Amino acid sequence: MRTVEDTLPWYKQFWPWFIIALPASVVVAGLVTVYIAFNNADSLVVDDYYQQGLGINRTLKQDAVAKTLRIQAGVTIDPLIGEVRVVLQGDFVEQPKTLLLQWIHPTSKERDFSLELIRTPNDDYLGQLMASVDGRWYVQLSADSPEAWRLKNEVSDLARADDLPVQFDFLRAVEK
Repeated sequence: MRTVEDTLPWYKQFWPWFIIALPASVVVAGLVTVYIAFNNADSLVVDDYYQQGLGINRTLKQDAVAKTLRIQAGVTIDPLIGEVRVVLQGDFVEQPKTLLLQWIHPTSKERDFSLELIRTPNDDYLGQLMASVDGRWYVQLSADSPEAWRLKNEVSDLARADDLPVQFDFLRAVEK
């Protein structure tokens, strides 16, 4: 007695296509992953990290000058109108005419911005935010004249529902 043999060609069978589909799906998933990786590449927070590394001594000197001058600053932000007011204290021979307030986002370089603050007749400094700031930020307050100094702080939760002025302080230069 003869047995019935399968006479269908291989390409009409289920199992060869199943076996081929497994590695083919892995190749397709790999290509999709490569496409996503190249189109959504992470940006470096600092593009010129080598130059930043070489300039570390200059920035450490700025921190030391701020500590020597005993500089302290209080920052008040009015969320309704975006006004930034800085009250600066320290052992200055001459107070700077302008301050630079840098907002550095920890993960997105595109959100970084700087704000120039102008000294008023009351010896505080005023500037205007163009957009609201919310979330976590690294904030640096600095001046280049008469001597370069810098204060740093990390702030978060600046956007509040009660629309009251937001305040934070730079109590002292960062101690290492």
